[in-house]
Amino acid sequence: MVLSNSFLQCAFIGIAFILFSSSISVEAAEVWGVHEQVQGYRNLGRGSCQDSRGKMYSYLQRTMTFPDAITCAQKECERFGNIGAYRGFEFSVGKRCTCLFDVDQAPPVPDSGEAPDYVGGSDGGDGDVFSTTSMPGTTCFASPGSRIEVKAAFALLSSATIFMLL
Repeated sequence: MVLSNSFLQCAFIGIAFILFSSSISVEAAEVWGVHEQVQGYRNLGRGSCQDSRGKMYSYLQRTMTFPDAITCAQKECERFGNIGAYRGFEFSVGKRCTCLFDVDQAPPVPDSGEAPDYVGGSDGGDGDVFSTTSMPGTTCFASPGSRIEVKAAFALLSSATIFMLL
């Protein structure tokens, strides 16, 4: 099977797009001085997480502190990972851990005397984490999700469109 030069060029452009777009998260974290990485999450940098419309998410937050973002993810928020509405978490300079969910989709939490209480709130965020508010005090960590798959699909579609034009 022989591949044409135009197909190879389109494939190269698609791969370059994927690599460039996935490096944006890392570069944003470096610009804001936020370097902490949590396995399985994308560090989007300083600010509260927002969806593609600029809306923040509904949340659950325990009234206790956590030593770092890794502990926040592993000991608190990852237990919600099998819920489709779970979008990631925010970790604040006050060492607070906030688990994020689509609008009105935060799960009920057990009311136990041994466990610290939860606080929660509802906001209009829905779908994958897209950006942050860029305000200091909080770092946004997006859960593994379909955004990377969307980038790959967009790159493939772009490559196919360019190929058809050639």
